[in-house]
Amino acid sequence: MRYAYLAMIGWCGTKWPGWWRWPHPGPGPDPEPWWDLAIGVIGSIGGIIAVGLFRTLLPEGLTAVTTTAFFGGAFAATAVGSLAALRGTAGRKV
Repeated sequence: MRYAYLAMIGWCGTKWPGWWRWPHPGPGPDPEPWWDLAIGVIGSIGGIIAVGLFRTLLPEGLTAVTTTAFFGGAFAATAVGSLAALRGTAGRKV
């Protein structure tokens, strides 16, 4: 049950910041339709891994675990999204 909770919170971190605002069109075409699902799964895994890595440093309580899973998911999703964006623009001449 703990891992399901951490995965859910990590998924919530994938669209942060800016998911409540208007959509921001990118410089290129829309991403593939499966990309939102893939980023969510990556964020879920990132949330679980972040809590696993920092478990000994976290104080007792649900707030610390939730915050760590949220930002772990946000970090993993942003890192993978940035790498994918770099890969997509590497061959393009500016």
